[in-house]
Amino acid sequence: GGWSLGGRLALEAARLAPERVGRLIVIGGTPGFMQHDDWAEAQPASLLDTFMQAMAGDPRATLQRFVALLNQGDTKARAIGRELSRALLSSPLPPTTSLLTGLDWLRDVDLRQQIPHIACPTLLIHGENDPLMPLAAARCLADRLPRAQLAVFPGAAHAPFLNDPECFARLVGDFLHAA
Repeated sequence: GGWSLGGRLALEAARLAPERVGRLIVIGGTPGFMQHDDWAEAQPASLLDTFMQAMAGDPRATLQRFVALLNQGDTKARAIGRELSRALLSSPLPPTTSLLTGLDWLRDVDLRQQIPHIACPTLLIHGENDPLMPLAAARCLADRLPRAQLAVFPGAAHAPFLNDPECFARLVGDFLHAA
């Protein structure tokens, strides 16, 4: 399983090694982050370009802005923002090159064509108000995955597991223990 960019990595792992993946969970993830002519359910290149330039200049400040962005539209945005900011301030940052590589992946990796080949049961968990990975993209992903179910967290943004951790834990537990 994975969250956001990690969800995309989990999708690719399930495609490349289906014999090793019995169930898949993707949280706030989509097969493609960047808009294309045939993929409007994503972000414009300008958003990523802005983040890449800012990350190269001041990674900590950029991550603080990212925390604010990922919570936009969440009913618990202030509490989640405080929690994530505290964690960010108390932890050493990864090397800037690693952060920029992650942004490169967001720009370059597009798994839309591979999605129909992922056959394992898949749980998609998405915030209703996700400003980074639009809910429309999650719905498209659910339609293209052969064995997917989509759970939408009302009032949640990009981190539904922080918006309602009890519901998230119950949902994941039920999915993993289903016959």
